Amino acid sequence: MAESNYHLIIYTQPGCSLCEEAKRQLNFVDLPITYEEINITDHDELMMEYQIRVPVIVYEDQVIQEGIIDFVTVTERLEQC
Repeated sequence: MAESNYHLIIYTQPGCSLCEEAKRQLNFVDLPITYEEINITDHDELMMEYQIRVPVIVYEDQVIQEGIIDFVTVTERLEQC
């Protein structure tokens, strides 16, 4: 049974075209989602973890997708949660 709302975290960094495309892709997810964008350059520990992996989409501490984001994969992975 799907949750009423999926709150995602999307880790990004400035000047990242993949990050901008990831946010566009989230508009096509056919589930009730909200997301919080976190700029990894504001946090040393996030820079160490995600620097070459952004964008990274996380739901409940689980990486849903990283790098090239597509709405189909995001939707499928959320439905499996």
